[in-house]
Parts: sequence; C-alpha cells; structure tokens
Amino acid sequence: MLWLHLGMPKTGTTALQAFVRNNRSMLDQAGLRYMETGRRNLDGTGRLRISQNMIAFYMNQTKQPMQPYREAMGQEYLAHQDKTCLVSSEMFYTIDLPRLAQAFADIPPDRMRIAFYIRRYSDFFEAEFKQRAKNGRLPGNGSDYIKTRLASIEANPDRHSYSGATARIRAAFPGVEVVPMLYDRSEMVGGNVVDDFLSRIGVDLPDGVTSDLPSNPSQSRAASEAFGIVGRALGRRHSRQLRRMTPDDPVMVRRNDVLEPPERVWLDDYLSQQDEAFRQEFFPDRTPLFPKVELSEEEQQFRRDSEREYHALQQATEIVFRLALDSIELTQS
Repeated sequence: MLWLHLGMPKTGTTALQAFVRNNRSMLDQAGLRYMETGRRNLDGTGRLRISQNMIAFYMNQTKQPMQPYREAMGQEYLAHQDKTCLVSSEMFYTIDLPRLAQAFADIPPDRMRIAFYIRRYSDFFEAEFKQRAKNGRLPGNGSDYIKTRLASIEANPDRHSYSGATARIRAAFPGVEVVPMLYDRSEMVGGNVVDDFLSRIGVDLPDGVTSDLPSNPSQSRAASEAFGIVGRALGRRHSRQLRRMTPDDPVMVRRNDVLEPPERVWLDDYLSQQDEAFRQEFFPDRTPLFPKVELSEEEQQFRRDSEREYHALQQATEIVFRLALDSIELTQS
C-alpha cells in the first residue's frame, strides 16, 4: 500500500517527516518505506536532501511533463510493494492535484490511500497567518489582510472547506480511498502526530525509538509580525535562526490573538455548515465536527486594532531587535 500524505499545512507535517527520515533504517525494518522518489535525484544518485518530497517544487518551477517522476515512482513502488510506502509533503494540499496524480499513474488506485489532517478552521487560520507574518509575507497591514481573507472565504467557501478539498482529491485520483485524520493532540494516539499517523497506516513504532516531540509554544501575533519586520532586513536564514531564540515572555507567546471573538465564531460556524456532508461521511460520531472554543475572559476582550495590541507589537519588535543584535555580536566575536 502507498500512502500519499498531503499535509495539510500547520498539522505537524514537518515533525512527522523529520521523524520518519531520521529513523528510516529502523522504520524500514518495521515495514515502512519512506519513498525516495522526489527526495533523491531522479537517476537514483545524490543524498536525500530534505525530509519532505520535492515533487511540488518541481511542479511550481517548470511545466515539464511528470513522466520522469511517474516512472521513478512506479519502479520504486514495485520494488517495495510488500511494505507500507509513504510519500509526504504539506505542499501537496494546495498543488495542482490532476498534475500531481500523473506521478502516481502507474500505481493501482486500490493500492493507494490519500491522507490529510484536518484542524479547527479558526486555529488553522491563526497558524497560517502567523506563519506568513513571521516569514515577512504579509502584504501591507495585517488587519486588512485578515479582513480580506475572511471576505474571500465567505465568497468562495469551497476553496477552504474540507468537503471541497475531498472533492478535488477524488476528481484527481478516481478510485483512491481518502482518509482524513483529526489534528487534535488531546484525541491523537500518543498525543502526537507521529504515533497517531503510524497507527493509522498500520506501522508499529520500533523498540528503542521514541516519538516524543517537543511542543512548540505558540508565538503571539505581535511576535510573528516583529520577526517578519526584522527578518526581512536580516534575510531568511538568519531570521529562522532568530525565531528559535524566542524568549518566554508574555508578549511573545500567546494564542487566540489573530481573529476577534465574533470573527472566530463566524468562521467556525460558516465552514462547519459547508462541511456537514464531510462530517457525516468521515466523522459521524462528532457533532459538531469541532467543539466550540472556550475563550478566557481576557481572550474574549481581544481586539486587534487596540492601543494594547499596538503596544504589544512595539514591545515584541524591540525584543526581536535586541535578539538580532545579540546574535550578530556572537557571530562576529
């Protein structure tokens, strides 16, 4: 069986890929083949460059046919079809799926499964915003971006719902079983994405291999925007190094500070309505698909464009700027 893991973004995909790559020898003995097609040169040479699959980068950079990947994927699967095979990239979730399907055309549909994790819409919205912010990819004012994004979701919910994603997957991969999974640590096997995913694809964790993964604290919206501001001047590589130094300061670590409470309620309710058929098919015991978020009294008072939030951004930017100066001094010393 070949499992095509589509992500989605911000659902522990990078952690899962790193674990599988770092433990590939022991996992191979346990019956898991982390496919090398897309992670190694097409001629089979060269080192395995990164944990995730590179086919998506190829698709974004060229319009060349997918035939080389189709042949390599088919040959590798044929050589390891007695094992559970895995291909993973969070970029697959938003890529041109019909074109991606061409790379798997030599694998019988009944020998494939397509998996992706789902998470609460408002939580994903917040995580995606902060990822964009800390990478310096916010177009102008963050608050304006949020409002524009919400308007886009309202106008075209099919592009953002899990029902829409499932329909696109089925159209591109007819006959392949789709397996959505819930991204919620409190309900995951072992409380983490590694144990949960391996259990779902039928691979036992080898003896001596630990799946303990550090739980990264959620950077605040102010911290994310501050890293984006300073990071644009430092460059992407230095910016990534800087984010690993985030201090445990209240202004730097915070959740539920992107959407205002009424926006959060609207987004979760609106997309839940779009996904009612999806819930009934895949999660019939969950009503609703995601339970209501219980916000603290402080979180209920959150408003983005308030004096308090402007002050938080100023504080966060000063902290990040000092971190950058300290980092530069250490590099030069």
